[in-house]
Formats: sequence, C-alpha cells, structure tokens
Amino acid sequence: MYEDWGVRDPLWRGIRSEILRLAGSPVHVLRHDGEADGPTQLLVHGLGGAAGSWLDVIAGLARRGPVVAPDLPGFGRTPPPRRRGSRLGANTAFLRAFAHRLSLTDAHVHASSMGALLGVRLAAADPHRVGYLVLSAPALPVSRAALSRLHPQALRTFAPFAIPGVGASVLRRTYAARTPEELQHDRAAFVHADAEQVREPLRQVGVDTAAYAQRNPWRLEAFAVAAESTVATMLASPPSARRAVEAVTAPTMLLWGDHDRIVPRELVEAVVRRRPDWPLTVLAGVGHAPMTEAPQAYLEAVGAWLDAGAPAALPPGGDVAVDPGAGLADPAG
Repeated sequence: MYEDWGVRDPLWRGIRSEILRLAGSPVHVLRHDGEADGPTQLLVHGLGGAAGSWLDVIAGLARRGPVVAPDLPGFGRTPPPRRRGSRLGANTAFLRAFAHRLSLTDAHVHASSMGALLGVRLAAADPHRVGYLVLSAPALPVSRAALSRLHPQALRTFAPFAIPGVGASVLRRTYAARTPEELQHDRAAFVHADAEQVREPLRQVGVDTAAYAQRNPWRLEAFAVAAESTVATMLASPPSARRAVEAVTAPTMLLWGDHDRIVPRELVEAVVRRRPDWPLTVLAGVGHAPMTEAPQAYLEAVGAWLDAGAPAALPPGGDVAVDPGAGLADPAG
C-alpha cells in the first residue's frame, strides 16, 4: 500500500497505510497525524466498506486532530483472525481491543451503517474511550417494524443472507461473473443517490477493492459471515442492542441521506424516538454513504455540531430533529 496516499490524489496527502498487530493478527489502517493537537478521530466503516470509504473526509477531519481508520477484520485488507471472525460480536470485540491498543481516550468516533452499531457498543461498554459519536446512516436494530419499509433493492440484496450459506453462494457467483469495474458500478448505483458525485480517484479505489476481493476468497466468505450476522441482528432486534443505544453517554449526532436505499426513514425515526437527545441532520439528495458521495456536506454538518458545543436535540420528545430546510423525503426508487 502507500506511505502517502497523496501519490494517488492530492486531497489524500498526509494519509498513509500502516499494518498494526493486534493479538498477533495484522490490521490494515489508514492514518493521518492531524494538523491540530485535538482528540484522535476513529472512523468505523460499514458492511461491505473499508477504511478507504473515508478517504475524502480524512483531510478535513485532520484539521481537528489525528485520524485513524481501520479495515475491520474480514474487510478491506484485514483478514479475519479465524473463521467467522467477521461477525458483529467479533468485530465489537476487535473495536474495543483496537481502541485499547491505541490508548484512545475521549476519541471522536465516526461510524457508518453497520459500523454505527459497533460504535454504539464501544461507547456503551467503554465510555471513557468515546468523547463524541457521529452515526451516519445508522443500522441500529431498535425497531422490527421499520424493517418492513426496506427499499425493494435492499430486500433483494440482503434477503439471501437471512439463510446461512445462501448469501455466500450468491456472492461467489456474482464475483465470478462480473469484472471489478462492473462490481464497483453495481455497488455504487445501490449505495449512492447519484454515483456520478463520487470522485474518480475514490471510484477507482472501489474498483481496486473489488479486484482484491476476487483474488482473495477470504474476503467473500468474511462478507457473507458479517452480512448473515448483521441481518440476524436486525431481524431479532435483541434487547442488548437497544440497551446499548440507551447506555451511550457521549454526545451523539445522527446523519442520514434522504435517498438512502438501505436504512429506511422509519428506522432513523425509531432511533430518534429512543434517543430524542441525539440531533439528526438530513442531507437532501444523498444516499447511504455521505462521506463518499457528499464529503463536504458531511464535514460541514459534523463541524457545525462540534463548533456549537455538540448540542443535544431540543426540545426533547418524540419528534425527529431536522436541520432547518431539510425534509424527511421518501427514499428514491
């Protein structure tokens, strides 16, 4: 990988790849030393993502302090330490061990999609590790009813993983039949409201990641294991997950794109009903991954919240807190 990702794009100057050892296993991370003496910012990607998902916001975040973004076990270039080591429980344990390994205290944790659940669990279990929490497109299992409003494309994509082994078989056939460019195109069309908004250097990173997965079969197996675990957790909506949401004491904000095809509006509303003190910013015309599709909007929303002292949503209650002028539109078809 790169000593400095600036060789691929000037925006990524100062970002470097490193391999850390955690319990004897290699972990690929992206790091930036930061331009200020602020808290470390820990970036946690979602299902099917990797540390590279954050590339376009790292420089902006680095103005506040150091940044570290790991490839979770089973994703990117971090192999799982054992079979089924990419399950939610295993990745929760990994994130806690990773935070301990880096001696993180009062970190600013940015967590996306499936990663939001990991971030919440970290904040609930080790509150001294998390100073502020930013949850983007949070896949938090707080409402079974909300799952009935999943976008049809999300249902088609994730339903096979509800049956152990079926999703893995579908995934292997898909990766065998498609080129890396086609795989990246299909993923971007699903994840983003407008894939044309993703910058070409970041799109190429997605192509490289798909090619790496084709060359390394453990990536497909690990994704299937993680997807099965995530789908089972979302369907079960276990009390432990709801308790973790309620146990978070760190100031927390929510970000959601109103064209998200994966996390439905009803799920976000359910999260806010459970935690009415978590302000919600809705990004108009944005899909499931704001940090890649709308990185400037992501940085501005988070920056405004932090600069204002990370206020809680006011007034408290059951209504969704939305930035002025933003609406909770139905996800795009």
